[in-house]
Amino acid sequence: MLGIAVFWATVALCSASLNVENELHEIRRVLFHQEKEIQDLKTENQVLRNNLAKLKTEIEKLKADDEDVSELGENITVSENEEIQIRNSSFNLKTLIRNADAVAKSEMENIRMSRLAQEPAAFYAYMSNNEPNPSLHHAIIFDVVKTNVGGGYNEFSGVFTAPSSGIFVFTWTIYTGSHGLTKFHIFVNHDVFDATFGETNGNSDDYDSDSGSMVVSLNAHDHVYMRSAMACSTNIISSSDHARTTFAGWKIMTL
Repeated sequence: MLGIAVFWATVALCSASLNVENELHEIRRVLFHQEKEIQDLKTENQVLRNNLAKLKTEIEKLKADDEDVSELGENITVSENEEIQIRNSSFNLKTLIRNADAVAKSEMENIRMSRLAQEPAAFYAYMSNNEPNPSLHHAIIFDVVKTNVGGGYNEFSGVFTAPSSGIFVFTWTIYTGSHGLTKFHIFVNHDVFDATFGETNGNSDDYDSDSGSMVVSLNAHDHVYMRSAMACSTNIISSSDHARTTFAGWKIMTL
């Protein structure tokens, strides 16, 4: 029986290692595509800047033309029809200036949004040690951070904060110790978005691996984190010698 338990423990550890490698491979692939999108956005950003510079030049020219028309009205005597034409011309120039200002503001907003779109976000972290029998509502903190592009994950609180709005993917793997139960909720702000459950009550030499993933639409500064949903009757297992309990996430689309 001991040999069989060792065999299945070895299989579980190999599977866990493969899961971690697959997660890292997926993160690298997403980051590669995000880098290409960032380069494209930089090019679009430069085009927007050039357009904004042209609009500013046109605005200055329109303002100068408006001043010339005003001076003309003060220094010459004109007929009633000519005066009406000059007033209409002045009104049209002011309308054009207002429209150009509105377009310039829109271009500046586009530049701001394109900068936000260039902000990638990806993290991968794991627990450095076992967590003995987490109590109810206990925060699960993955304190060893291997990847934190965008700086959204906090290894002291275990909370990921979205740096910008977008669609995000999150994935996790939790190893449950022998002879007990564990249950955890994954929160988006104050709402439970997903859950995971581990059960090893039937065998004192049994261990459990529970993995999950979710796709979430987040606004900037939204929080994603994990905490226990019950008083757990066994440990969370996480060590370099056996298996690591992990948490990862990355942005796949900007909204």
